[in-house]
Amino acid sequence: MTRLPKGAGQVADPMLSLEGSTLQVSGPITFATVAGVLSDARPLLSRLPPAASVDLSGATRIDSAGVALLVEFCRLHDHAGGQLRLEAVPDELQPLLELYRLEGVLGVEASS
Repeated sequence: MTRLPKGAGQVADPMLSLEGSTLQVSGPITFATVAGVLSDARPLLSRLPPAASVDLSGATRIDSAGVALLVEFCRLHDHAGGQLRLEAVPDELQPLLELYRLEGVLGVEASS
């Protein structure tokens, strides 16, 4: 019987960090992780300046629940008087944003 090392085959937990006016997102942002990510993000979102961004370059997977979470990030920041835009949007995410017509809401240019 072959045993995998502890943690092998498991998906890494998502991580958030604040770099100046940018919220860095890494790991999977999916139905299974959004509740924890939102909880972790609230204090970071409150520390962002009015003009801020969310960098998705480290995101490994974003499903429709992850898209809803990004909308919630924007809603929370908008409610606080700010505006968020997305940076480094993965190519795989673009069709969902277009399908839900969220490019403008999330500060993403529509692809041509």
